[in-house]
Amino acid sequence: MNRILTACALLCVAASTGCRTNASSAATSESTSSSGTDAPRSAPAAVAGPASLPDGRYTLVVHGMSCPKCISNVELQLTRIKGVVRPVIDMQHGFVVIEVEGGTAPTKLAITDAVIDSGFTLVEIRGGGR
Repeated sequence: MNRILTACALLCVAASTGCRTNASSAATSESTSSSGTDAPRSAPAAVAGPASLPDGRYTLVVHGMSCPKCISNVELQLTRIKGVVRPVIDMQHGFVVIEVEGGTAPTKLAITDAVIDSGFTLVEIRGGGR
C-alpha cells in the first residue's frame, strides 16, 4: 500500500497537479484511526439512510482526486468489495459511478472505508436506480 501511495505522490509532484494524496497524509490518517480518536471519515450524507446498498447504480461524490495513478487506486479499492462492479471515475468532477450486482448489498461503511483507504474523502452516495 505504501508503494502505491509513494508512487502516486511522486507522480503528482512530477505532474504538478496538486495531488493531495501522499504517503505522509496516509500514515497520519492511519495513526489517527488506530489511536482511538474518531476523526470524521466522511460527510454525514455519505452514510445517511440504510446501512447497505441494494443492487443498482450509485454515484459517489469523492473529494481530492487529481491524478490518474490515484484514480486507479480508488478503482482497485472499490472493486475489492463484493458486489461492486464497473467503477467509472470522473476525476474532473469528483464522481465515481459504481454498480452493485449480485444481491450482496455492500455496506456504506465498506464503501466509505475503500475511498478513505485510497486516500480520499467520500462526501455523498447518490442514487440506487438502474
